[in-house]
Amino acid sequence: MNLIKSILYFLCLLAPQLGMGADGNAFAIDSRYLGTWKGTWLEGMSSGKIVLELNETAGELSFTALPSFGIQPVGISKVAGDGQCLVFHTTGANGRAMRFDLKPSGDFKKLKGKAHYETLHMELELTRAP
Repeated sequence: MNLIKSILYFLCLLAPQLGMGADGNAFAIDSRYLGTWKGTWLEGMSSGKIVLELNETAGELSFTALPSFGIQPVGISKVAGDGQCLVFHTTGANGRAMRFDLKPSGDFKKLKGKAHYETLHMELELTRAP
């Protein structure tokens, strides 16, 4: 079982490289990820809300209660998502580059995972918005 988890994690790391165009801004995504996702983020003792918007060609991300990231939605890049994992990158107003690794629930109503930046990470849980 650990071997399977390791392989899936490796594929999540590799996913942004698949289908990448000449500009380095890939957008290869399973259509089940499209739409609006809302949820929470948790980093140590801090937490807040997160909103992720995905359509066929672009995506946007915003945080509340994370002033260093900024209050305006930012675009996402290097997006890849198969039925196993959604991976993307973004940079906040503070210049902090972040990589997101989210796994869908079996019914694609929830996404859970982590955002990685520098040596830290935050936990995320999002639900498909109606």
